[in-house]
Amino acid sequence: MQQIFARTGASSERSDATRAAAAALVPAVDALLAALDEVLAIEPRSLDGAQADALAGVLASVAGRAGVGQARLLPVIEADGLWALGAHRSLVQWAAARYRTSIATARAQVRLGRALRDDLPHTADAAVAGDVGLEAARVIAAGTTTTPLRREAIADPESSCAEPFLVDQARVLPVEDLRTLVRAWADHADPAADDRGYVEASEREHLEIARIPYGFRVDGQLTVEHGEQLRTALRAVMGVPAASDQRSTSQRRAQGLADLARLALDHGLAGTGMAVRPQVTVHVDHGTLMDLLARAEARAEGMAAAGAEARQSGTRAPGRSDRDPWTPGVPRARTRVTPADLDRGARYEGGTPVPRHVLDRLACDSAWARVIFGPGSQVLDAGRTQRTYTGPKRSAVIARDQHCRYPGCTAPPAISEVHHTRHWARDHGSTAVDEGILLCWHHHELAHRRGILIARQAGGWSFLDRHGVPLRT
Repeated sequence: MQQIFARTGASSERSDATRAAAAALVPAVDALLAALDEVLAIEPRSLDGAQADALAGVLASVAGRAGVGQARLLPVIEADGLWALGAHRSLVQWAAARYRTSIATARAQVRLGRALRDDLPHTADAAVAGDVGLEAARVIAAGTTTTPLRREAIADPESSCAEPFLVDQARVLPVEDLRTLVRAWADHADPAADDRGYVEASEREHLEIARIPYGFRVDGQLTVEHGEQLRTALRAVMGVPAASDQRSTSQRRAQGLADLARLALDHGLAGTGMAVRPQVTVHVDHGTLMDLLARAEARAEGMAAAGAEARQSGTRAPGRSDRDPWTPGVPRARTRVTPADLDRGARYEGGTPVPRHVLDRLACDSAWARVIFGPGSQVLDAGRTQRTYTGPKRSAVIARDQHCRYPGCTAPPAISEVHHTRHWARDHGSTAVDEGILLCWHHHELAHRRGILIARQAGGWSFLDRHGVPLRT
């Protein structure tokens, strides 16, 4: 660092004032780094809460002011052309690599630096002094310098809502409130810009759903209106996560998107003009269905035995890493595929195979229709569509449980299904109310995927994991 400033100060192309400023930076930078080292060397646990809060506040202010200072330097680097000496195609890419930040952060810093230099002198002074935070300065820069009309409005000396007004608001408002205020300001300063932006966003709006191994990749872009609608709907179906829910917000959002699709299909909210409302159809041959039943029986018996043994011995039952992940107690066996096998199995209408635990869950609470084919694939019989839990029984389960009964979950019936605590076919299709429990779509899938045993007990339900250990409530 000292060598860089010394070399800069010695350049014959620099003025005396520039060389003096560069020379003065050497002791200032040294003092800054030394003071920072001394502060950060303090053991946090040696401070009480009030001291820690005071120091954290100072460091937050220093970090913000330093960020503003860095942003103001980026236009100088841009004008010098230093960033173009390497393989980077833009100042933003160079800054992200040079300062080890994300592209989004580098872009915000570059935009802030240019705005502070060209359009926002009051914001620059307040941010350097620490009166306005780094994020607040970015909000002002992003909302007021995007069009010529907005740049004129922010610099208008006759306006009561020019830059000084926004800076005063930034001193007292939380960042999100400031963001809302700046959006309103920008809309009034150049309303046509938002209209143009919406039209452009509408033209760029798209949604791609690409099939990849074991799933789908979703990518796209929505307008502000459609994005707000989707985000609001997702919040509604996601609800508050259970205490034991370890999924990230992104994972819960993915489940929420699937829940929205199910709501539309299950409640007939789409395709109302069609003879048959849209639905996801799975084709299963009789042999696969019987195999599903046999595996369910073996799984239940194996888990019950393992759980009982674990409870008696006080140890956990062995895991399934060396067993068939679908059926505990059944060792893995090498299978040989035959041409006849290619016509068997469970598949979606597009031909995609259905994982076995998904098929098990779908069979638990779905509408079933029997179709019998003859040797020439002619239809010999088509049975009436039936649901495993119907009408009064389904209503009784919902009235009793009221919400998902998985420990800690309160998801409403609208996004829940009735789960058979005893397998849907093991007792020849028994759908007794006492053997049905309301589970949200996520926990219903989880119960089948992890082989959770659920049993009715006085005053509620018991949940045992695959090791026979009760789940925490």
